[in-house]
Amino acid sequence: MDEVHQHFNLSDPISEVANMLDNLCMKPGNKISTYNVNFMHYASQLGWGNSILCHHYYQGLPNRILDPISTQKQKKPTLFQDMYILAMTINHQYWEQDCKCHYARQVEKEALKSHFQK
Repeated sequence: MDEVHQHFNLSDPISEVANMLDNLCMKPGNKISTYNVNFMHYASQLGWGNSILCHHYYQGLPNRILDPISTQKQKKPTLFQDMYILAMTINHQYWEQDCKCHYARQVEKEALKSHFQK
C-alpha cells in the first residue's frame, strides 16, 4: 500500500496529521494558547488515547515549562487533561513573572535616567 501511495502520489491523511503532531513544538517566545490550538486541531483528527496524547503534548513544550514539570514534587502527569492544566498554570506563572521583571526594569531605568538628569 505504501508503494501505491508513493507511486500515485496518494496521501495518507492520518499519517500526515500524526507527523504534524510529532513535529509540533511550542516556540520559545510564544504563549501556550497557539500551541494548544494547533495541538488540539491535530489530536482531534487522530483518536489517540489519553496517555499518548499526554506524552506528545509534553514533548512539544519548551524548557521554561518542562523544567518546572520535571522538578515538581508530584509525579509528572500521565493524563492529557492533567498535563494540559499544569502546563497552562506554569505558562501563566512564567508570563506573570516576566511582566513583573519587565516592569521592574522599566522603573529602574526611569530612576537612573532621572538621577543622571539632575
